[in-house]
Amino acid sequence: MSVATLNPAERDAIFHVPEGAFDRGLAEVPPCLFADEQRRALDRDAPTGLIAMDLSSTLGLGWPATTPAMLARYVVLRGGDSISHAFDATGEVFYVIRGEGATQAGEACIEWAAGDLFVLPGASATQHEARADSVLFCVTNEPEICYGGTRAPVAADNQVVAPALFKSAKIDESLGVVHARTGPQRTAGKSVIFATTPMARMKSILPTMTAAVNTLEPGGDQRPHLHNAAALTLAIESEGVYSMVAGERIDWIPFGLMVTPARAMHSHHNRGAGMMKSLVLQDGALYYQLRNPGFAWTP
Repeated sequence: MSVATLNPAERDAIFHVPEGAFDRGLAEVPPCLFADEQRRALDRDAPTGLIAMDLSSTLGLGWPATTPAMLARYVVLRGGDSISHAFDATGEVFYVIRGEGATQAGEACIEWAAGDLFVLPGASATQHEARADSVLFCVTNEPEICYGGTRAPVAADNQVVAPALFKSAKIDESLGVVHARTGPQRTAGKSVIFATTPMARMKSILPTMTAAVNTLEPGGDQRPHLHNAAALTLAIESEGVYSMVAGERIDWIPFGLMVTPARAMHSHHNRGAGMMKSLVLQDGALYYQLRNPGFAWTP
């Protein structure tokens, strides 16, 4: 039977016979520090706009992506300016690097200042207005939506992401509680995890994404470990801090973004005089739902 006479459904049937059952020939996610994007975003003369941290060409994807499931951006706003966007995402997570202003998304209006973190449903118009020169850091799950060929629910229909604001002072207060505890370090870091009401059971900020502020004392060495989730680490307090990721040393830069690939052995090290502090987002909530986070200490 010729190809021309095949049933249309048969023409789209592909038989793959790999050497290994788990071989997909996919490009690896590289350890990465987005130094150029950081420099552009923090430039005092930077114009209002969005700066994506896009590895799609490296990953072989047809849509912007920082990792296969997450996309990070800097949102730059000059004082008095506004910017609008409508990301096709389940939710949008923002951290305020500097400045102050307000964000409107549907009926939600959030007043923000440096050090605050907030989350909004995606797939609807979001407008930021800055009262002073401002830079926000934003992460969404747009690549996940693109990969699945789906559409995220509009804000009015979103049952899994609720608008929420985590004020800087409350974050620091919670970190103080963590550091007041005594005894050996039993986790990969001393951190505060962010969740909203719809995701309270999962203790996550989006259905497939977790968010936390992580810390490490001066002179501290985080124990090497790995996990199934990829991680995006935004350096908040970075003096004298570096990471080892898959055997590669990455020196932190202020408010620079580092990618830790899934299953890569990694650790953080603080040689500075102050506390290390970072915002960490992982595509790990789905792994928790599947009961398969894959966390393990490594030699």
